[in-house]
Amino acid sequence: MNKEEQDLIRQINEESQDIQVPASLEPKAVEEMLAKRPLKFSERAKNIRWKKSYTAGLAAACCLLVCGVVYNQNKPSVPVSAPTAQESVQSESAEPGQTASESSAYRTAKSYEELYEYLPDYEYINYEEAPTDDMDVEEAADEAQAPTMDAPKGASSEASYAGTSPTDSEMGAAESTAENAGSDYSTTNTREEDVDEADIAKTDGRYIYTLLRDEKKIAIVDTKGGELKQTAQVEPEDLEYIAEFFVSDGKLIVVGEAKHEGEEEEEGEDIVPYGRFYRYWNRSDTTAVTYDLSNPEKPKNVGKVTQSGSYTSSRLTKGYLYILSSYYVERPEVIGDYDGYIPKVNGSLMDEDCIYVPFTKDANMYEVIGAVDIAHPDELTDSKAVFAYGGQLYVSGSNIYWYTEDWSEETTTTIRRIAYKDGRLRAEAVGEVAGHIEDSFSIDEYNGYLRVVTTSYDKNYDETNNVFVLDMDMNIVGKITGLAEEERVYSARLMGDVGYFVTFRETDPLFSVDFSDPENPKIIGELKIPGFSEYLHPYGEGRLLGIGMETDEEGFTTDGVKLSMFDVSDPGDVKETQKFIMKNVYYASVMYDYKAALINPDRNIIAFSAEGDGGESYYVFSYNDKAGFDCKMEEEVNGSGYLAARGVYIGTTLYVVKGNIIEAYEKTADIIL
Repeated sequence: MNKEEQDLIRQINEESQDIQVPASLEPKAVEEMLAKRPLKFSERAKNIRWKKSYTAGLAAACCLLVCGVVYNQNKPSVPVSAPTAQESVQSESAEPGQTASESSAYRTAKSYEELYEYLPDYEYINYEEAPTDDMDVEEAADEAQAPTMDAPKGASSEASYAGTSPTDSEMGAAESTAENAGSDYSTTNTREEDVDEADIAKTDGRYIYTLLRDEKKIAIVDTKGGELKQTAQVEPEDLEYIAEFFVSDGKLIVVGEAKHEGEEEEEGEDIVPYGRFYRYWNRSDTTAVTYDLSNPEKPKNVGKVTQSGSYTSSRLTKGYLYILSSYYVERPEVIGDYDGYIPKVNGSLMDEDCIYVPFTKDANMYEVIGAVDIAHPDELTDSKAVFAYGGQLYVSGSNIYWYTEDWSEETTTTIRRIAYKDGRLRAEAVGEVAGHIEDSFSIDEYNGYLRVVTTSYDKNYDETNNVFVLDMDMNIVGKITGLAEEERVYSARLMGDVGYFVTFRETDPLFSVDFSDPENPKIIGELKIPGFSEYLHPYGEGRLLGIGMETDEEGFTTDGVKLSMFDVSDPGDVKETQKFIMKNVYYASVMYDYKAALINPDRNIIAFSAEGDGGESYYVFSYNDKAGFDCKMEEEVNGSGYLAARGVYIGTTLYVVKGNIIEAYEKTADIIL
């Protein structure tokens, strides 16, 4: 689940608490209705994912129906010539941080007035004319987020999560020893090696840092001596909510959202594009507040930076923080009203030559990218903004890829490459591929090339799949098209010279791709098994872990969450060597949020939360080539909140963290924060 989806769920939950769902839209009634008519594949796949645990999505749909939030977008006639991706000139060889005039990969704005011309005209709709919930957005949020102290539903039972370690011949991974077991600790499951990502729970090997349920405070908990003791609480001023945070090099870096600078609530102001959710998000500035943890019992605020827009994501690498925020804008009545449509960083309007114009005739948002030297956390070393119409990102060790999709006819994705180094940013190249990118695991940079796996949809929504290889100028140098018709990509993992991706219709084809010759990628293997994997993770040498769902031969019903271990020692002959079905478990957090996974082959631990008939539970598995998966722990999660539980370990103790509760396993210990 990405940040926009999390925000949508948060907002829907706040506004739909008192809404009665019509009987015809109850889950059982919907299932009966769907069973009475034949389904196209695209519908069938959605039904598999929805079963039981997706009632929240149904509530969301009901909320939108009741609230009557609608919009109508009129395409403007823009009197400017917008460059297309194909028309862009390739970048000069240059280091990140040079001025816009030194790079011709993207054209920067000539003036604020030029940017105004890209803004579309909207037909504004007063949502008060439609039936809505009378509760104000912020009143609902305050009620939903009012902090209360949770009590555990029951004391956690004593349980050891450390399974029997496999032999070296079975796993090809070193065993943990008693000497090093107490000195190591878990880190966040990240997308890219050596590029850290923020999360809602972290540890530095002694202290656990966790975002509390009200999303306004972070608790710091000492684990010394096997006890759990809260030593401090961090509550940044002016933040409406905390999204996530980093703990690195003796610093706590908190990222969240504050009310947009200069934005005042005007009584009776209800006319907005995209409905009330759009306006609520657009009132935000993304803020990063840094604390010195020299004394974790007394964190010291040492700096703050802000930039326009709601928080998208962030990365921390080599002492620099890179923050991304999405700033949606509307066309103000006066062209000189720059505050209405130009993004700001640290309270000042961004310069024109830091803003890259769209590759289309119109745009409605900026993706703002700010860089911060964490040694000087109150200053931005650089900032850029891409004027576009929404998108997603993947961050490699040296580039930020911002990609946007066009669904007007046949699906296409435009990919922009922005290089970063030592806190400096430089837009370098742009390219285009056919199809939709499922998630950031379907796009990967390796040895100077970008590999991309996509699903294409034509005007009839028929599906086919593709593999593309692009050079650093974003030119396509190799491709495979027309794969797995009437299926779509569910998951991917691109590792070195070989990549794997899963498509799904009725069975789970796991494709192997040889990328050793970037200009001539080849499909070298295809394994078909029932079900599908939504998340893939390397698990020791020659092994690939898959987490997804088990289905019947028709691909419609599911027996539960499925763990698969694939032998990929020969990429041309991949085998599913073991599988485990979590009966009556219909939804696993890792399927939408990879940071919710705690996976370490060296420790032989596979852990995540999942939901079934009994609510959310935390599961821990070990793996052995001969015996397969062994469920070492299944414990009810006692904390509350819509974000999935996190597991962290320090030495041989596992801590399950959610909201205001931390539970320790191996030695029984609970704490209410």
